[in-house]
Amino acid sequence: MQTNLDEIKSNKFLLFCLLAVVFVVIVSNLAGSQAATVTTDLLYVPASGGLLVLSIIIAIRFKGKGETGRAYLLFLTFVSFWFAGEVVWLRAELVFHLVPFPIETDWLYLAGYPFLFAFMIYYLKPFRIAISKKMIWNSSLATMIFFVPTIYAMYSYNPTANLSEILWAALYPLSDAMILFPAVLGVALFLNGKVSLLWSLCCIAIILNIIADSGFLFLDTDNSVHSGNPVNILYLWAYILFASGIYSQVKLFTIPKKKSFGKVDDLK
Repeated sequence: MQTNLDEIKSNKFLLFCLLAVVFVVIVSNLAGSQAATVTTDLLYVPASGGLLVLSIIIAIRFKGKGETGRAYLLFLTFVSFWFAGEVVWLRAELVFHLVPFPIETDWLYLAGYPFLFAFMIYYLKPFRIAISKKMIWNSSLATMIFFVPTIYAMYSYNPTANLSEILWAALYPLSDAMILFPAVLGVALFLNGKVSLLWSLCCIAIILNIIADSGFLFLDTDNSVHSGNPVNILYLWAYILFASGIYSQVKLFTIPKKKSFGKVDDLK
């Protein structure tokens, strides 16, 4: 029987998409920062748009019924906010050539986090018996290791920032820490073979997105970051992994009435 890791490795199209993103972003950076900015900004729309379409399909299939249906509605809401954020960012940077902070896209990204967190809680509920104290401790430790240095670095490298700027910048690490805890628990369950491909890929996608956020934060301290920076690869990978996970569920749940989100066996 294939493990989740074997299933990921055997998905040639997924691997092709991940490698294609690396190739396109690196080549565009070699062509110059402007080419990289345009290329990566344009890549975000189909990446997030494809995820949105798949999320709509799975949400319609379950029609909001039961815990499964509610979970997918939460995920769809999260994806909708982030897709809108990508479109707003594209318009602001490529059309108006102005990216102030904060802008509408920050509100949209941040608005999506609570829905993603709620979705992850739904995900963890069926597996609460399989979650050990060691897993909880390790997840808490990983969250603190990420959060404390990030907040310290954000403040120490920007001593002249006013309170409003500090609070705005802190919202992203806080939001990332909020979803990192359940994501690390999900990875632990994945390594123990307890969860399905959807949950495995979603957790990995969340962690990649958090790493990318941290990368942007540290690069921004010396103004070396730009919209086409290779760190965008991680953001794009996150969208691809989310989409791959949802697509696996679209194929799996052909008759939703026979499936129950609350039963662990149905999610393996």
